[in-house]
Amino acid sequence: MKLWKGHHLPWFALLLVAALLATGCGNRGAAKENTDQSSKKEKKQVKGAAAQGRRGMFGRPGGGELKAVPVEITLLASGDIASYLLYSAPLETEQTVTVYSRIQGLVEKIFVEEGQHVKRNQPLLQLEQQEYQLAEERARLEFERQTANFKRLQALQTKNLVSEEEYENARLQMKQAEIAWKEAKLNLDYTLIRSPIDGVVGERLVNLGDRIQPANSLFIISNLNEKVVKLHVPQDDLRKCHKGQKAIISTEVLPDRQFEGWVKRISPIIDAQSGTFKVTVGVRDPRNELRPGMYVQAQLIEDTHENVPLVPKMALIYENERRYLFVLHGDTARKVELKGGYEDAEKVELLNPIKLGTPIVVLGQNGLRDGTLVQVTATRKFAWQEDIDTLMVAYRAGRAKQGAGEPAASRDPKKRPGNRKRFPSAGRH
Repeated sequence: MKLWKGHHLPWFALLLVAALLATGCGNRGAAKENTDQSSKKEKKQVKGAAAQGRRGMFGRPGGGELKAVPVEITLLASGDIASYLLYSAPLETEQTVTVYSRIQGLVEKIFVEEGQHVKRNQPLLQLEQQEYQLAEERARLEFERQTANFKRLQALQTKNLVSEEEYENARLQMKQAEIAWKEAKLNLDYTLIRSPIDGVVGERLVNLGDRIQPANSLFIISNLNEKVVKLHVPQDDLRKCHKGQKAIISTEVLPDRQFEGWVKRISPIIDAQSGTFKVTVGVRDPRNELRPGMYVQAQLIEDTHENVPLVPKMALIYENERRYLFVLHGDTARKVELKGGYEDAEKVELLNPIKLGTPIVVLGQNGLRDGTLVQVTATRKFAWQEDIDTLMVAYRAGRAKQGAGEPAASRDPKKRPGNRKRFPSAGRH
């Protein structure tokens, strides 16, 4: 075996230690450089995500594209609106009768049913007649007998063969027999029960085979051509009501219908307990859509504003006891505080200086801010918008002209100038 000489070993050990130290320092330098690069990359990613999140909040997801909010609109149109007194009451008929029998008897026939229209004196029900026919026959025979006896005594009286008293008694008996016969004929006629009015059978309260008494209710008949609402109005509103005053009748059963009415009568008496007076309102219902017993609302019209701008209440949003609406300027929604006048359940008079035909958002407005970009998906019409058709033609023509004449860049939300600076203001109220 060959041994290293003592003076060679230290130099070899020193070279080995130096090589190890150089390798360790190089690894630490590379690790530090890699750590620094990773930190810078992570910071850049966080900043990018934050920026992207801020853009997404204002409708610019990812690459900065503007996202339009879908909405439905109507056009600001004019119409009539009124101030009114509103009361509720059940609908009644001016003429409703309960049919009774004048005599007792067994129900033999029923001629009508509920819902059937009847005329005055039309037969409704037939009682068994045999008993009353016999009674009428007896009364007739008795009248004939008394008449014959009176005529015999009358002939004798001319010869002074009977006393004046006997003659007078015979005459009175004949008259009594005549009255009894007439009464028997009436009872026989009463076995056929007839309608006292023109109307509709509302209820049938009797069945075949029933034995009825004069106090029993048989039918309820109403004249549906004359409907009324009887309102109990507070005495403070006495001077606001007058005969002939226009009224509007509505009901939740027919939400899309309104009926004309007028004040027919005003009671001169104020109820001391309730502090109200009765106002009877007539209702025009030519197609008989309303039914007695329906709960209705009656608007007694005080004053009317004609041909004024009207906004549907469904377009409004409420914030801090204030009302706002969104109007469109091009494709941008602008938030406007409402200045209202007269209003009813569906609409409100607009006092703001906004031009007729201006698009108003009626659906989707709860997700909008001032300045939000929108896309119109539908346009609505309301029955009270008197000039909506003319305004709609003008609006569509204007949109078509704008779409045809506008440069492509200006219609593209990504290339529209000023969007990057202006759009974030949509978050401000």
